[in-house]
Amino acid sequence: MAYPSWVPAGVAQRVEALVEGWRRSEEHIRLRLADIAIKANIRRGRRPHSLQSACKRMQKLLQDRLQARIDNIRDDIACIERLTRSHNDGRDYDRQELYGRWLSGLDDRKVVMFLLAACEAAHNHTRIRRQLREARLLRQEIIKAARELSRQIRTLESLDVGMPKELVSTRALLRIANPSHPDDVDAWETLRPQILGDEPDSIVKVCDELDSSAEVRSAWDSAPDLADLLEAAAMAAENYITAPLHSRQKGEKTDAIRVFAGILTRIFKFDLTDRIKHAMAVAATIAINRPDIVVTYDNVRKALDGRQPRPGKVAPEK
Repeated sequence: MAYPSWVPAGVAQRVEALVEGWRRSEEHIRLRLADIAIKANIRRGRRPHSLQSACKRMQKLLQDRLQARIDNIRDDIACIERLTRSHNDGRDYDRQELYGRWLSGLDDRKVVMFLLAACEAAHNHTRIRRQLREARLLRQEIIKAARELSRQIRTLESLDVGMPKELVSTRALLRIANPSHPDDVDAWETLRPQILGDEPDSIVKVCDELDSSAEVRSAWDSAPDLADLLEAAAMAAENYITAPLHSRQKGEKTDAIRVFAGILTRIFKFDLTDRIKHAMAVAATIAINRPDIVVTYDNVRKALDGRQPRPGKVAPEK
């Protein structure tokens, strides 16, 4: 497919070579995926069940990683083609101005570097949005699971047929629980008897009124039980979305601009002149490719105000 006349011939040649290389990489990865599947079928049934399960998990992990690389390659191709080819998105005039005005004077190699930086910044923007979506979904699952487990514990307790103490008493649960991180195990094992009041002769300074282990044990008797803690966890998850995630979402555009600037200056040694900032606004809007995200020169200027990195440096966060 021919490139539009407003894309310099040298840029078009370099971009075409990049795209062809990416497509060859994708094909190579696809062959690896097929090879993994074939070998897995051949080996199935030749190993003990436990070893088969472990191999299957490793195979799935490798397949997921390879598929993620394919997805990244496709994103790269789609992004750079949005920046260099005509599309029915109403932004062809912006594309013409990008090359004919803002990037004019740069050599072909520098222009391609600029395009790659724009796509990488767009990927970062997409990744943040994906993480936000995943966090929202997980939040809902946590709320639902915590409240359901709390309800089930209360129901089991009401049946009066006996139940593990650890499902009721926070203290009993902590007595058998161990940290998931190995580095924390020794410290927890040492302090746990004191914290739980299990050492008769120990002195645990909880507050002025609670000095002895006996008083600590008494305090634990009135502590929230597991069902209470689950309800508290659900409440915390409900509050989680309104502050950190919402404020993070509001800064998506600024984040994308700063990532863009960081790549240009740190990796490709660009000076962020006014012309480059204008080009960044146009390229970021096209690369991000969302109707509700329009990056302006003013957005770029404000995002980088007081943070503009020197060539080869990334400005420190304030």
